[in-house]
Amino acid sequence: MEKKCLIAASKVVLILGIIGMFIPFFDESNIFEAIGYFFSVKSFRYIFTGINCLLLVITYLVNLIYSIIVLSSTFSSKKLNEEYYKGCIRLDVLLLALGYVFVICAAILATHLGEEEVKIAFGLKLVIIAQVISTILYLYTSLYKEEISTAREERKAYWFLSLPAILFYFAVMTFPSIFSVFLSFTNYDGGNLFEKGALGFVGFKNYIKVFKDQYFYLSLKNNLWIVFVSVFGQLPLGFFLAYIISRGLIKGKDFFQTMIYLPCVISTVVIGVLFQSFFSPNGAWTEIISIFNRSYEWHTPEHPIIPVLFVILWMYTGTYLIIFLSNLQKIDPEIIEAATIDGATEWQSLWHIIFPQLSGVFVISAILAISGSLKSFDLIYVMTGGGPAKQTYVLSLYMFDKAFKGAADYPMANTISTIMVIISLILIVIVKSLEKKFGAKEE
Repeated sequence: MEKKCLIAASKVVLILGIIGMFIPFFDESNIFEAIGYFFSVKSFRYIFTGINCLLLVITYLVNLIYSIIVLSSTFSSKKLNEEYYKGCIRLDVLLLALGYVFVICAAILATHLGEEEVKIAFGLKLVIIAQVISTILYLYTSLYKEEISTAREERKAYWFLSLPAILFYFAVMTFPSIFSVFLSFTNYDGGNLFEKGALGFVGFKNYIKVFKDQYFYLSLKNNLWIVFVSVFGQLPLGFFLAYIISRGLIKGKDFFQTMIYLPCVISTVVIGVLFQSFFSPNGAWTEIISIFNRSYEWHTPEHPIIPVLFVILWMYTGTYLIIFLSNLQKIDPEIIEAATIDGATEWQSLWHIIFPQLSGVFVISAILAISGSLKSFDLIYVMTGGGPAKQTYVLSLYMFDKAFKGAADYPMANTISTIMVIISLILIVIVKSLEKKFGAKEE
């Protein structure tokens, strides 16, 4: 039996049916509401309809689980027992038949429940459409006799399984980003997009306005400082700590590994409040300085972004410690031992063996550090709120204030977000060029 992936697809389509049964979360007019009557036991019709709906959902769930089994067995073995395929066909037909029986019963019963109580709405239509599409796909795959190569089957299965994630990513990430770029060229100030006069094309007016704002450059400078500390602070420090732990140069490595990574699992809000208190006029920092300088009086620091950079360095170094430590453990220790026997020093082993093995890891870590730096928001928002006098502004906080504080300026906010995307793309191109130059050698 060929075309196993497409047969599985005919069953996965039935997820539409399950979605149809849960439409009441968005629209109360649906036969799934009968399950509520089933538990309240109002009449025999409600009980019977509720049971029927539950059986329909169970049938569809079995179909989905079965499709996963078919897909996994497709790629686990090139040739499977013919009896297995015959059993698949029988179960396939049985599940489709059961689905039709329950759908028809639900449709008939729901029409007798009363429109004011349980309506046949979009959910039931979606269930029926799912059944029809699933049947068409099944018949097509059963009657179509052309041989399909394994590579083609794998390619189709890949796209079939990836498509939901791609569509979801497009809906929640790609489309909003593209739409934000579009809005940055308009004068949209909120409200209904489709009202007459709600949108007006203004060209680069918003960009000119942003580039004339002094706080944009202050935010950009602070973001670049965070990128610098992340790439040239967190990465080297994380690698250094990972190296001395992996090489056993210190005792109690499990303790140090846990303590260094601990800030990564603590809520950012908790850390922000903690260090806000630590650096406050009556905080621990003032008390510590007073021990060494009794005449010290707290005052607003000349560069208030420095405490934030310190917290960012402390908080996220543990992430790169784990990344480097896991990759250092993948390097065969016999290679380093052989180099040591041949007279190589610790530095020579590090430079000629370990660094080349981890070149790709450094590139990936740099991408993570840059992307995390550009979207820095929660820690700074809690710790300083952008103060004092907006001296700790970053681009994300600057955009947030323009969009949601005071008189909302949505065109400016969309323009700032577009500029952030452009900066991200530029940095990604730079990192990719470094990746091509040095090459990713890890597996």
